[in-house]
Amino acid sequence: MSSTGNLDVIINIESLAPPLTGIGWYTRQIVSGVRRTPEVGQLHCFNNYRLVEPDSADTAAQGQRAEVAGTQTLRSLVRRLPFAYSLRTLVRERSFRRIVRGIGPAVYHEPNYILKSYDGPSVVTIHDLSHVHWPQFHPAERVSHLDKNLARTIARADRVITPSEFTRDEVVSVLGIPRERVTAIHLGVSRDFRPREEQEVRAVLENFGLRFGGYLLVVATLEPRKNIDRLLDAYCRLSKAERSRFPLVLVGANGWRSRALVDRVEKLQKSGGLRALGYVRSSDLPLLYAGAGAFAYPSLYEGFGLPALEALASGIPVLGSDTSAMKEVVADAGLLINPADVDSIYSGLSRVLLDDEFRAAARRKGPERASGFHWDRCVQRTVDVYREVMK
Repeated sequence: MSSTGNLDVIINIESLAPPLTGIGWYTRQIVSGVRRTPEVGQLHCFNNYRLVEPDSADTAAQGQRAEVAGTQTLRSLVRRLPFAYSLRTLVRERSFRRIVRGIGPAVYHEPNYILKSYDGPSVVTIHDLSHVHWPQFHPAERVSHLDKNLARTIARADRVITPSEFTRDEVVSVLGIPRERVTAIHLGVSRDFRPREEQEVRAVLENFGLRFGGYLLVVATLEPRKNIDRLLDAYCRLSKAERSRFPLVLVGANGWRSRALVDRVEKLQKSGGLRALGYVRSSDLPLLYAGAGAFAYPSLYEGFGLPALEALASGIPVLGSDTSAMKEVVADAGLLINPADVDSIYSGLSRVLLDDEFRAAARRKGPERASGFHWDRCVQRTVDVYREVMK
């Protein structure tokens, strides 16, 4: 992409492969925003083993996944081979090194923890330190990869970006990075997430068999860190009438170590009161938020907590955790509970679902709180970091 700017940028977009995780959504917004920034000249997007055009970055990432869609079993077997993760990383690293040699002076931004080898100025985003605090919640090969390479990344990075002040404090205290080398830049929320009238969302809700204002929504990957098991324990304490009025709707793909949780979800689906929608289209997600009666996100640990912010912006009562970055994002616009205590989660659910006074205040406070988080601001502050390290 060419423009009048004189700041050239390289961004690794490997995390755009669907289904998108939080890092994938972040990468998409950064790429989209940077390519529209006048002061940026050339934007080079690296995807696995080649460069792709910025305006087709999403399509390229999805296409690469589609090319191997029919070989899922083979890929699963390959991943179990010793050193498969390390070998794939090494091949990508060498491809990156070879390709960027032909690029002139540019800032390299790695949005996913580990920098590849690069001789120019570099910026890395560290989203959280869950692999340090909760290593059992991640694949062992990923934890090993981060433990092995994060120190080297920190030594080479000209600047580290974190999505919250909470994570900034953690990388300074736990990883020993000088505070002046770490910049906290809040994520944003898309304008698609906003309060909506019933007629705006009716068609999508009918497609999923849902009633407007008549369900408790959870948007999270099904994995231990998201604390879905305790949420289910608390939800099942609600009366049968309450669960009938507000069935629990789970949106999100299956994650690491989710087999037991998936089995439990399937059993609860058969007995009624719970709906697992899996990974839904991005165009449907804002409508599912806006149509919900309330939102629950009792995650044990978050470096930011984007789903909670999206729920606030959608004008629905939010139940979040009083730990990690959730307090920084939700503040007093939602209800924060102890995620390790089922009693606390149950009390919180009762309030966000049944306390009309609280619900009315939450519908007003949520959009007000979310209005302070903008992707445009996130992108501009990120470009400011690029410019600083380029100097």
